[in-house]
Amino acid sequence: MCNPEGVAIERLVLRCLIVDDSAGFLVAARSLLEREGITVVGVASTGAEALHRAEELEPDVILLDVGLGEESGFDVARRLAEETSSGTPSVILISTRSRDELAELIDASPAAGFLSKPDLSAKAIHDLLGIRLDGGRCAHEALVYSTMEEFLAGTVPFVREGLDAGHPVLVATKRANLRMLREALDADAGRVDFVDSAEWYRDPTSTFEAYDRYTRVRLERGAARVRIIGEPVWPRTSARAVAEWKRYESVLNVAFRSYPAWVVCPYDAGELPGGILADAERTHPALRSGQVTRPSPRYTDPEIFVRELGLELSEIQADQR
Repeated sequence: MCNPEGVAIERLVLRCLIVDDSAGFLVAARSLLEREGITVVGVASTGAEALHRAEELEPDVILLDVGLGEESGFDVARRLAEETSSGTPSVILISTRSRDELAELIDASPAAGFLSKPDLSAKAIHDLLGIRLDGGRCAHEALVYSTMEEFLAGTVPFVREGLDAGHPVLVATKRANLRMLREALDADAGRVDFVDSAEWYRDPTSTFEAYDRYTRVRLERGAARVRIIGEPVWPRTSARAVAEWKRYESVLNVAFRSYPAWVVCPYDAGELPGGILADAERTHPALRSGQVTRPSPRYTDPEIFVRELGLELSEIQADQR
């Protein structure tokens, strides 16, 4: 995910749990991070407490000291990865020691990375997690909605902020949503490019080429960033076709990585099956609700997701023989 000129970071709510056996450090780190915009949902001083609080609070990220008294933070990190049932949070190992001293243990751990305590800051956390990136990279968010009110709450401010910043805005969604979004935007609707998703989402290859063409043309004309609302048309008859669209959503994170584009993908919870909704959290680095975005705790690296999906496709092909 990227930082669309500061807006995404201001609205992105990163919920953090700090695990350290130093009461003084817990107070100081909490104060620092909250001043810099991170929500510290809790603290813990032991491995057992960390596991309990991770289940209870469901943080997006856990700052975990490598030394918890007689406990090893590396062991706790492995337990968090194996035993957290509500979605594994990102674990960042922290220490007063340097990374070079702990490199082998850090690389062998399931942690997202390491920060030296003197370097701890909200920016360092965002950078390490790939949330706070420079203006030349892409944001890709899923907006799961159950009502038209939820759809409009997640799209109208996004469109208006883009227009105010001078960003071209493309909206590809179903006809009912197009109609309601036009009405909600009122006079601003005339500055937005609207397309019916049934025409736009014919197949993954042509859809990607259409987005690539739209984005490149606007950037060549001098746009600093492009905003897109894109709601896929999910097939109902072919499991393989569904898997191919899931692959498209995941690969978009790689294909558009260097583009200054901000993409929000709506998912209609009233129409779509649970498997598609669940994988939206795996294919989108961030989840949107209203004007707030949060890192997806289930986001999966595209290489891993596509490899797993390849196994699924193989099974589907075998079943159809």
